[in-house]
Amino acid sequence: MSLAYYARNAASAERARRRMRKEGCTMSGQKLWSEEECEIIREVGPDFDAIHQRLPHRSRIAIRFRCKQMGLTQRPQHVWTAGEISKLRKLYPTASIEEICDAFPHSAWVNISQVARYRGFRRARRPFKPTGNAPVDEMLAKLFEANLSFSDLDKECRTKRYFQKQKWRVRPNYNRLVKAIELLDGELAVRWRE
Repeated sequence: MSLAYYARNAASAERARRRMRKEGCTMSGQKLWSEEECEIIREVGPDFDAIHQRLPHRSRIAIRFRCKQMGLTQRPQHVWTAGEISKLRKLYPTASIEEICDAFPHSAWVNISQVARYRGFRRARRPFKPTGNAPVDEMLAKLFEANLSFSDLDKECRTKRYFQKQKWRVRPNYNRLVKAIELLDGELAVRWRE
């Protein structure tokens, strides 16, 4: 393409801009932003609801776009530094959610967990909740110690989805529990009260 092509387009754009300034609206018929409207935006700041109350003829999308053009954003986006990522790598597996949020006050827990997931950090596994049934609780403790999941246990014991659906919490099937206990290298014993 020749320079004449670009020069012709630049001249056409300049004619369109002059026409828009003269008529006070864009080619699609939208009103141009006046200096008074821009002053209201500067006064109120990036609070889109407050600006919309003062300028009801402007849509929220138009207000947000104009604020962005003027360099006013509602909340600056935080860019994670290498030091923060290293600190997150150390804290994320074992620290509580409150401790992690206190260490990174610029971000909410949702944002912190998304950054950790993107970086491949994982939370340490938590032990299973006790049920109050001694054989089941012992089996859960051994299962956690062996680093096995319920799906692994179902696969090894051939119990379909019994452990995954956690039916043993409501009504334990001791035939299946005995299979799981034997798989985990244990045995079920009976003790009589005297």
